[in-house]
Amino acid sequence: MRSGNHSIPHRAAIFAAALTASVTAACFAAAPATTQPAATQPTAAQLEAEIQALQNQVKTLQSGEQNVQRSEESAAEVRQIVKQVLSDAKTRSEYMGNDLEAGYNNGFFIQSANKEFNLTINGYLQYRYTWSQAQRGNNVTDTGSPIPSSDIGNSNGFDARRARLILSGYAFKNIIYSISGDFASGSGLGNSFQILDTWVGYKFNPGLMIRAGSMLVPFTHVEYYSSGTEFPEFAAAEAPFDPVRSLALDVSGNVDNNKLFYDAQINNGSKANSLDGSANVSASPNIDNRMGFYARVQYAGAGTNADFTDSPDVSWHKHLVWAIGAAAGYEEQNSSAGVYPAPQTSLALAGLATPDAGYLPGVTASGSLYRATVDGHLKYRGLALNGAVYYQQYNAATPGAGDDTALLYKTYGTGSVWQLGAYGEAGYFIVPHRWELAARIGDLTTDGQGKQSMEYTAGVNYYIFGENAKIQTAFTYLPNAAYSSPNIGSNANTQDFITQVQLQVKF
Repeated sequence: MRSGNHSIPHRAAIFAAALTASVTAACFAAAPATTQPAATQPTAAQLEAEIQALQNQVKTLQSGEQNVQRSEESAAEVRQIVKQVLSDAKTRSEYMGNDLEAGYNNGFFIQSANKEFNLTINGYLQYRYTWSQAQRGNNVTDTGSPIPSSDIGNSNGFDARRARLILSGYAFKNIIYSISGDFASGSGLGNSFQILDTWVGYKFNPGLMIRAGSMLVPFTHVEYYSSGTEFPEFAAAEAPFDPVRSLALDVSGNVDNNKLFYDAQINNGSKANSLDGSANVSASPNIDNRMGFYARVQYAGAGTNADFTDSPDVSWHKHLVWAIGAAAGYEEQNSSAGVYPAPQTSLALAGLATPDAGYLPGVTASGSLYRATVDGHLKYRGLALNGAVYYQQYNAATPGAGDDTALLYKTYGTGSVWQLGAYGEAGYFIVPHRWELAARIGDLTTDGQGKQSMEYTAGVNYYIFGENAKIQTAFTYLPNAAYSSPNIGSNANTQDFITQVQLQVKF
């Protein structure tokens, strides 16, 4: 016997057949019969009552069948509505998936499914504690006078070295851009927001792109990974040679499967990324009409340049990788009063030693500056070696009103002076990917003046989540500090003992 909704119509057919049989029997019963006693024959009223009862049963069965059919129709309608809703939700989901993608891949990103538009959001925070003790060293001040007692003592405090937000990506596949700024107080910014790498460009292919805007000057290697260094701060020997950023136009790219990187740039000179070149020179005192030219190349002899986006060997390379880099630059600035359209004072030469006294305070450049550097890098099984040599030659212009060239001629008897700086550092993971020991030694020398500013630094680093979250410590000894720096914690012409602890969070 079959079960389910089909059994009811089957039973109705049976009852209908039974009713037909009953009526037929009744008709035969109504005819005269000689063999059947008259007492056993039903009356017409009885037959009508039986027929009526059977008809009522058939109606009841038919009503039940109709209810079942209506229930089936309702269920079918509900199933169809659910199917339509699910289909619509799937269609909308697929449409959204085809229209927009989002997630995290070395930064939070939003991009179109056809990969023609992309926005990536990065940022990092560096919070630091610095304790510094300044003592009298062998030097006196640049005037030959003893170091003031106000320059001797202890200082300590917390500092937000970097608090950066970076928006970068591309549009129409080939138009590239970056917008970044810093909310921190580093380098005497006074907790004010400063625009950093903010540029737009066109990428023809990985080996050729053109950019214009505020960007790093292609010179020192460490500026490319300020969030991936062995120590909380750059080497003391690096700062006097670092042009940092400028408003510029450059051509750069990676060729030979990212083994060779190059960058050639024309710019407004060192540390000139925030200068205003508008026609209102009275409100823009730091501009002139002189340009700077810089270029850098880096070659990865083993591995690729992607292996050197930071200085420690956090990833613990199983095979030896190494790279060398070189850069050169030339710029000319004029800080004399009355220069057209206005003097530029963005470059101050630091760490110039005098023949008979200590180191000069920052000398604002007014003349020609030539720079060159060579650096090398190696990583192997948790060991990282990094080093660089810097050289610059400064040829001061004829002494002018309001600039520092007269001081330079008075100090050296000439307007031409050079500086040489170098450092080497090593880091080794005693626990792979977690605990690292690091050490650094550096030196800064001025034009054979017989004074060297040495640096000795050691540190212990703990990597919570690679470069994305780490704690760094550094203990630095400067026997003869060449310049004052709030970032390093140094005080010019003193003997400094410095301790720094830094937390970095990066995404």
